[in-house]
Amino acid sequence: MAHLADMLQLISKLESPNITVHQERCVLVRNGNADCLRCAEACTSGCITYDGEELIVSPERCIGCGTCATVCPTCALEAHHPTDAALVAACERSAELMEGAVVVGCGRLLDQAADRYDEERAVRVECLGRVDESLLTQCAARGAREAVLIHGDCERCDYRTGRACAEEVCDTEQALMEAWNVPFPVRLTTKIPAAAKRTERVDHDADRRAALVGGGQQAARLGALLAEEAVADALGEGGRDAEPAPKARYTKVMDDGTLPHFVPDRRERLLDALAELGEPDDVMVATRLWGHVIIDADRCVSCQMCATFCPTAALAKFQEPDGTIGVDHRPSDCVKCRTCEAICPADAIELSEEVFARDLLAGVTDRYVMAGRPIKHGTPHTIWQKAQTMMKTDQVYER
Repeated sequence: MAHLADMLQLISKLESPNITVHQERCVLVRNGNADCLRCAEACTSGCITYDGEELIVSPERCIGCGTCATVCPTCALEAHHPTDAALVAACERSAELMEGAVVVGCGRLLDQAADRYDEERAVRVECLGRVDESLLTQCAARGAREAVLIHGDCERCDYRTGRACAEEVCDTEQALMEAWNVPFPVRLTTKIPAAAKRTERVDHDADRRAALVGGGQQAARLGALLAEEAVADALGEGGRDAEPAPKARYTKVMDDGTLPHFVPDRRERLLDALAELGEPDDVMVATRLWGHVIIDADRCVSCQMCATFCPTAALAKFQEPDGTIGVDHRPSDCVKCRTCEAICPADAIELSEEVFARDLLAGVTDRYVMAGRPIKHGTPHTIWQKAQTMMKTDQVYER
């Protein structure tokens, strides 16, 4: 039996069972000059903060709505209440029982109608901010004919910020379905469809059930921590007297001089589902998901920092045998995090809101050739030369 002090220490380490934070994917953690705190701005309960080094989630305030995971461009936050796979499965079941209509409802509204709707026909989420385009498009690719998103009185709801996220997702989904010529309407409504209602009344205590589920999740997480502690103690790798491991402040740079890349799983699932739906029209689409990077060659100082910090390698460095250098841009991998815009020292980058729909599936790449850097690396003058190049002036002196 663990000592009380051990239990208190473990509880202090407890994270929200509803959200996993992948610090290495966060654009702000990767580069403090990035301009992104979308997760904190959209968080329906105010449980997310940034301490100057990493994202912090307060488990006692997190309601598990998953809105932060929807708005995060790099999936630095991963929702587990429910998981993406479980939510897709529940939506497929809803479509099967509702003759092609996927019905998803916000928790507060459905809790009020707990004895009047069929839980298999109407999928419950804490907030509609949990619904994203990859979920909807997967449903469309698997034969669903429409999506019905049920919400309560959002103006009076403590978690009203999730509504704005849901509306933006609906707009993006409609733009994609129009480009792909797929009749898949997505509508927001306050009414539970008649076909989703129960034919007989079922009595149960919804609040008590929710409390038991939440308590079970916290207990499972605490149990996992206890098990990890016990194993580490048995193997001599830690325990009560072990010094806490230092917090990793920096992400390791790879051999090519860039930070590690990661294309979000949700983005890959979305592209796979769009491919299943066929070829889109040759049109441009403006959505919250993709951007097209435009680099002004006259202003660019060839530092390639945009590629160094790009989280998905949508911007990638190249160097030809003849010494030609530059950056390749693949719009399909761009997650519109705008890190490149924020950190460019010469303001040479602009992110276009529109991309060609066909480019998203074809993986088209744009090449930006850059002027050679007049810098000799590994010399006492390297920093001075870099400063002159980045500031575009020779009025920088060594002392």
